[in-house]
Amino acid sequence: MKAAVMQKYGKPENIQFLDIEKPKIAHNEVLVKMKAASINPVDWKIMKGELKPIIHFSFPMRLGSDGAGIIEEVGSAVNDFNVGDEVYFRTEVSHMGTFAEYINISSDLIAKKPSNMTFTEAASIPLVGLTSYQALSDRANIKSGNKVLIHAGSGGIGTFAIQYAKHIGAYVATTGSEKRFDLLKNLGADKLIDYKKEQFENELKDYDIVYDTIGADYHEKSYKVLAKDGKLVSILGIPTVDVLSKLGANWLIKTISRINLMFKNNQAKKHHATYLHHFMHGSGKELAAIGKIIEQGKIKAVIDSTYSLEKLKEAINNSVGGRAVGKIVVEIE
Repeated sequence: MKAAVMQKYGKPENIQFLDIEKPKIAHNEVLVKMKAASINPVDWKIMKGELKPIIHFSFPMRLGSDGAGIIEEVGSAVNDFNVGDEVYFRTEVSHMGTFAEYINISSDLIAKKPSNMTFTEAASIPLVGLTSYQALSDRANIKSGNKVLIHAGSGGIGTFAIQYAKHIGAYVATTGSEKRFDLLKNLGADKLIDYKKEQFENELKDYDIVYDTIGADYHEKSYKVLAKDGKLVSILGIPTVDVLSKLGANWLIKTISRINLMFKNNQAKKHHATYLHHFMHGSGKELAAIGKIIEQGKIKAVIDSTYSLEKLKEAINNSVGGRAVGKIVVEIE
């Protein structure tokens, strides 16, 4: 089969397309014939070596973690899926490889593809869907009636998070450029902040949750919009020690994490708020729950552009540019 691999850390130009052996499955895995895979910033951060202090990767390294396709083979211990099932999934970071014609994956990481989505649309969902579902519900405990600020609403994470928060029943404010306002309104955003002309901390107050998708430079300003006992949940920066332990990080990184978390907690305490960090993990069960919401028509995919597998380098460079609206998807067939 054809697969995108890298022999060492580097730029997208270092990607090679190799003919390698089709994966063999374990008893708890399925073999998926890939139809589409989406690109996320974490993909090119891994490629460039930015995550190597946290996660060890071996070479040659297969690329891609979000995907959708058709099950071609089922392991002996798999009972919930059959050959021919259309599925979508997020791989573990230690077992990537969706930019390929086939992938083997544990059955507990997959879910049936939403029936009202194409493979291209479904492949755009896993990382952004799981990240927002877990960060907002599992970590921040979002409730109907909450006021939520979602930074960078037109990005891959933002476009999903707005729709999910509205599904829960929250009042949603988001930041973006004025040219994206029509899209953001259509996704359900109630309050729009043009980051080029307005300071969000001067426009908003008494919010229950701030969802940080852009980084620590905005934390101090974000705390100013929170109500007492509000929560700032971030998906960027250094993970917590328990997450780092699962990823195999060394003691130095764990020490840095402890110091960082102490600083973050003290910063939040000054504003009578809570700081939470979330590092997304794959979950077929949660993808199934997200799929039900999608089938109810509450969430739709937002696709910036599509590329063939042969144009993967170009697609990743588009993602690196940081101007995508929604997700960039690679169509395998």
